[in-house]
Amino acid sequence: MTFDLRRVPHVLIRCVGAVLALVAALALLGTPAAHSAPAPKIVSVDVTGNLHVPTATIMQAIQARPGETYDPQIVSGDLQRLNALGYFSDIAPPLVRARPNGVAITYRVIENPVITKITFTGNKHVPNDTLLALMDLSVGQVFNTNTFRNDVLKINNYYERIGYGGQVPTHVKDVNLDPKTGALALTIQEGLVVRHIIIGGDPVLPPALILQHLVLKPGMEYSDEIRDKDAQALRKFYDDKYKIELGNFEGGIDPSSINLKNGTADVKYNVYVARVAVVQIVGNTRTKDYVIRRELRVVPGMIVDTDWIKADYERLNATQFFSKVVPDIKEGPDPKKPQDVTLVWHVTEQRTASASVGFGYSGGITGQGLYGTLGISDNNLHGTGNSATIQFQRGARTYSTQIGTSIPYLGNTPKLERYSFGANIFANGSTYYYPVYSVAQSIIATTPVVGGVQSQVPVTLFPGSGSSLIGGVVSTSSSSATGGNITVGRRLSDYLIFSVTPTLQRVKYSTTVPSPYYFQGSQPNVLSGPTPNPLNSNVGAYNGTFGISAASIANVNTGLPYQLNTIAFGLGTSPITIDDPYNPRRGWKASLSELISSPHFLRSSFNYTQTTLDVARFFPVLKDATFGLHGVADLSTGVIPPSSLFTFSDQQTRGYNTVFYGTDAYFGQAEFRQPLTADRKLSLAVFADGLRYRIRDASPLVDPYTNRIVGYPGEWTNEGDVGIGLRFDVPQLGLHTVRIDIARGANGTHTSFGIGQSF
Repeated sequence: MTFDLRRVPHVLIRCVGAVLALVAALALLGTPAAHSAPAPKIVSVDVTGNLHVPTATIMQAIQARPGETYDPQIVSGDLQRLNALGYFSDIAPPLVRARPNGVAITYRVIENPVITKITFTGNKHVPNDTLLALMDLSVGQVFNTNTFRNDVLKINNYYERIGYGGQVPTHVKDVNLDPKTGALALTIQEGLVVRHIIIGGDPVLPPALILQHLVLKPGMEYSDEIRDKDAQALRKFYDDKYKIELGNFEGGIDPSSINLKNGTADVKYNVYVARVAVVQIVGNTRTKDYVIRRELRVVPGMIVDTDWIKADYERLNATQFFSKVVPDIKEGPDPKKPQDVTLVWHVTEQRTASASVGFGYSGGITGQGLYGTLGISDNNLHGTGNSATIQFQRGARTYSTQIGTSIPYLGNTPKLERYSFGANIFANGSTYYYPVYSVAQSIIATTPVVGGVQSQVPVTLFPGSGSSLIGGVVSTSSSSATGGNITVGRRLSDYLIFSVTPTLQRVKYSTTVPSPYYFQGSQPNVLSGPTPNPLNSNVGAYNGTFGISAASIANVNTGLPYQLNTIAFGLGTSPITIDDPYNPRRGWKASLSELISSPHFLRSSFNYTQTTLDVARFFPVLKDATFGLHGVADLSTGVIPPSSLFTFSDQQTRGYNTVFYGTDAYFGQAEFRQPLTADRKLSLAVFADGLRYRIRDASPLVDPYTNRIVGYPGEWTNEGDVGIGLRFDVPQLGLHTVRIDIARGANGTHTSFGIGQSF
């Protein structure tokens, strides 16, 4: 037979009908006098038809008891109670028979079959064993409608828990109980088959693109579990591909599309990208809000893009106003719109103003000697983001005075915020001592000897082929400059800045060597043009610049002041192209500059140009290490004043204690940096430096005896070194990186000290 729960009430109706028939029969059999006679007693109560259900179980449901007065209503209630046991497919009218002392009642029942097996069809996601475990009915039991009803409830509840709820009235679609074999077959409908998937909300991306990344496809059965997988898949897709936060994902079966007959429905997903509703700044007590907000590009209404937030983080870090910057995304102001979030910037301000008094010593022939410093600076003046600096330095070999100011944003309007302004006034001077080298033995052999000593000895600052260091003799090189400059910058984008810097300064130069030594070359006034080439020796011309004959270096008169006026055009990246202004781990930075000095439109005493391209790239490697590459190309034209030559000291070529000068140069560095502590305040560096330089148009000299002197730096010269170093922070002194590098160059090993990373 086919068992349908909807047919269970008919059994009860039949039982009630039987009771009514019994009552009617008793009424018809009785006489009018019987109405006044007392009701008979019940002499016995029994049950027939039960084969597997214990009689004791049935008798517990029967209230009619022997010795009690017969009551048709109690018998009728017994039939209902027997039906409620759930074991019987039918209950016949009870037999009520007269006995000498009363009546005997026999209840007649027809049992449901004993279950011999339970099978399931239609279940694809939930295995048979799981469904059997949910049921209390099992093989060998008499089928009980009450137990089965509870089993259906448990199966439905389970499907609701795993995400199939609310789709169909019941997941047990059909039940078949074979009365002959006792086989129980359940047809399961897990969920509705998806007909269409509709994308709504604020997805930003095209629905066709979103559908490609969903687990759910048309033709599949819908479940909340699949919906949750789709939410995770879309969050990952948005973040990995577009760096966009998914703010809210909701969806399910569209109730208006349900077709129970076909078992289909449409699914609608509402996808919302996270958008910034409010931007809050927390932690700033000195820096004004507008100073911080003008660095932020993520504003209310914009999508929460992790790349954009990272760029804002790097902008705030680059200001150097804060020791710590932490972005945080919190719930928005409207709980009904979880996709609208609050972006909170937690900042920890650091000291930006400093007053310094100190002294130091730098030895060697190229060192500064003993020096002292006095200065005051603030790069966040009154919390406005502007800066001011006053710096004095005086030493045995150098002096420096500088007063400067910088305004990174000229105003608060969008137009004025594109421009920056800076100005400096300076007065600098230095006196350095450099070793000198002999030029050619042929010239020394022909110079007069007076009292056993050569009367004139030609020397140079640049060693050539066959030259040698002259011990106990150094040249004295002095220079001074007084002037000022202004810089006007224009932000072309968040990543690119153009600047113009005119500079006016008055300079003096002097490079001399003690008698009887002299530099190989005469020293005409710079205004008369560059030194002719080639040039005969001029014994007695002891004053000069670098002691070589080069049409690219201006030979200035000792002590005579000159006007050095320049204008520089620069194009460079902003600080946000690297992740950390002090110790970058990823990113790149680049600058291109063109400096022009002209006697025509700038009224300068010098006529030259200098072009510099500087590029650095940083790569995160291993777990927390950094690999950096740095390259510089320096090129020039015209006649360059001595102080403007490209200079490479032990801060660049760390394996040398000498200074290299050039009118043109190519410089490269590679460095591997490995932190030694978790806070990255101590790290190890392994590096290599390479330099290729020359003095342009420096030609070999021909002495009066026609002996050619070779090896002057008109040709390219290569220098290089490799080394290892330590980097550590000294926050007490406000120093983010102190460098100690030990490198080996062509002439041996050298130790270099510096403040800040090498690049």
